[in-house]
Amino acid sequence: MEPHHHHEHSHRLTSLNKAFIIGIALNITFVIVEFGVGFYYNSLGLLSDAGHNLGDVASLVLAMLAFRLEKVHPNSRYTYGYKKSTILVSLLNAVILLIAVGIIIAESIDKLFHPVSVDGSAIAWTAGVGVVINALTAWLFMKDKGCKGKFYATITHLTIIHHT
Repeated sequence: MEPHHHHEHSHRLTSLNKAFIIGIALNITFVIVEFGVGFYYNSLGLLSDAGHNLGDVASLVLAMLAFRLEKVHPNSRYTYGYKKSTILVSLLNAVILLIAVGIIIAESIDKLFHPVSVDGSAIAWTAGVGVVINALTAWLFMKDKGCKGKFYATITHLTIIHHT
């Protein structure tokens, strides 16, 4: 039986990674702005969406991490490499989203008993900027032909769920 040789490869940034980095930067900037506007105007809707978008940013970071881990070659300790790390990343993402949902539910119940009026125009403008950023991020992902397949759920989420 012939010995199996492992070759070390350096992983340079691909266009997929660049799209993820740009998408993460755009979305984390928007999360900060949206949280600030939501806090200033006392808008649970914006605060909830900022939490949701923070979950999306975490999903993008975790997806990029999984993409990179999947490329790591097997070694004597991890004989299958890290290909199954994508499953653990998906589980972690689900846990993060469930925590965000719990926080939103708790705040919603409080707002139900203590309603306050909010400035609708500030919320509408902030939401409009969010739609533009999500569309731009989704476009960045879709313009890369290699981005289909594993990241289809991320692209679908950014284009369909955020725009409905």
